[in-house]
Amino acid sequence: MVTNDKSEIGAFKTPTLREIANTAPYMHDGRFGTLEEVVAFYNKGGIKNPFLSELILPLELTAQEQKDLVAFLRTLNGEGWQHVKAPEEFPQ
Repeated sequence: MVTNDKSEIGAFKTPTLREIANTAPYMHDGRFGTLEEVVAFYNKGGIKNPFLSELILPLELTAQEQKDLVAFLRTLNGEGWQHVKAPEEFPQ
């Protein structure tokens, strides 16, 4: 509704994955309490609806691949980025 572009109905600005393991609950409505639940949700292809992007497809990951993906997401924590400042100007 922000852009009035019908192709963007249901779209969300996706936040960074930095510190994702420390930011539960997940999804725009907080429906998932764990990264495992999020990965399982997307592994199934999300919830079919008229506004679901054609780019959201079942991942068909094995149980081990799902565990590996969650393990990777947990590595996105760290120090140093907290002191980075937003740019004061942008290229024209």
